[in-house]
Amino acid sequence: MSERLPYRLGFISTDACPEINETPGYDWVKSVIVGTFPYQREKARGRYLPARFAYGQDYHLVLAGKLEEIARSFGLSRYEIRVDRNPFDEKKLAWLAGLGFIGRNTLLITPEYGSFVVLGTILTDRIFSASGQPERSGCGECDACLRSCPTGALTGGFDRVKCLSYLTQTASEEFSKYDVLRDAYYGCDICQEACPHNRGKSGCLPEFVFAPDSVMNLDELEKLDKKTFSEKYGNKNFAWIGYLKMLRNIIVLEANNNNVDNEKIAYFQKKYADVPWFNRHMEYLKKRWKHGPQ
Repeated sequence: MSERLPYRLGFISTDACPEINETPGYDWVKSVIVGTFPYQREKARGRYLPARFAYGQDYHLVLAGKLEEIARSFGLSRYEIRVDRNPFDEKKLAWLAGLGFIGRNTLLITPEYGSFVVLGTILTDRIFSASGQPERSGCGECDACLRSCPTGALTGGFDRVKCLSYLTQTASEEFSKYDVLRDAYYGCDICQEACPHNRGKSGCLPEFVFAPDSVMNLDELEKLDKKTFSEKYGNKNFAWIGYLKMLRNIIVLEANNNNVDNEKIAYFQKKYADVPWFNRHMEYLKKRWKHGPQ
């Protein structure tokens, strides 16, 4: 692996991960190439922002292109590129390839970039030698990430439905859990910000550097609809959640920061009265507001 690469690659044989060949349709795979691709760790300024992995271009599109280049550079003939949507656990594959360890925040923590990385894999019929050995956890007794999580999503094991990142991406009706949102409208970096392994690290792909169009506010969002939202943000990680979930997230953030009143909330509630989950969340916000600003 060249030190000049702005990312790291690791290799494993399917002997190290038997479930790959045991999965229907994947008996042809002999090796997996795993890549860790760093994104910006410095927090940008602006209200409101996504988590850092969504500052730049959609990493699914960026990594698909880079992994294709990598596959061609190795002269692979039969291969399959996977980014995020993967029948196999990408973090486990990266761990098996010796690219880092799995932290108590359930994220892959790499020696070069900390946990501020996105992962991509190439499944191939080419045989590669293993690049490293799985690393033991480097967390020790540290529980900074557990203590930092405002919803307790990491306490007693990872509870996905409590995670703020999950909540910003779904139509959950656990409305009170959204009350702790303050500035991130998509994803969450709180446990990463608390992690000591992320201090003093550097590295970021140019495509993942903060772009001004990642800043979102209610006035601008109100001018859009489902179609124009998709057209404007089609190259962003968060586009897939759709206009209404994004609108819900921004309204919640405005309410949590005392920047929107009941009249405005009622306006959006009426406008999208045919969407039950959205309607009920707006009703929750109105009732909460009656008890005074947060």
